[in-house]
Amino acid sequence: MEERLKRFNDEFFGPSMEFFNLKYESKEGEKIKFSCEFNDMCANPMGFVQGGMISAALDDATSAAMISGYEEKKAPMTTDLHVLFHRPLVLGRATMEVNLIKLGKKSATSEGRMFNLEGKLVATLMHTAQPVDAI
Repeated sequence: MEERLKRFNDEFFGPSMEFFNLKYESKEGEKIKFSCEFNDMCANPMGFVQGGMISAALDDATSAAMISGYEEKKAPMTTDLHVLFHRPLVLGRATMEVNLIKLGKKSATSEGRMFNLEGKLVATLMHTAQPVDAI
């Protein structure tokens, strides 16, 4: 799995991942770590990262982890994203941790957590999907 995730940095799976400059960082036990960057296009009227952008980055990270978990033979067709926001996030770099909860034949579930540069939890996303054959 780790080799597939490392290759991910060179071969983006989609334009949104490139927009967020989503990068695989490491795998520590069950935690898969990613980083991303939010530019000025991601700002809400208060100057923080807009919540939908946070959700999209977490969706991309959890999807990449699921794709790797299925050895790139299956891709997640999302059935539910549930996000909790804990605090505002300033523009710039953020880190994420993904935990693959279940990779089954009919459903997959992962949890993604985003942290600011001080290591404080910004948002938690639960991602449920139906695995489909990868194209």
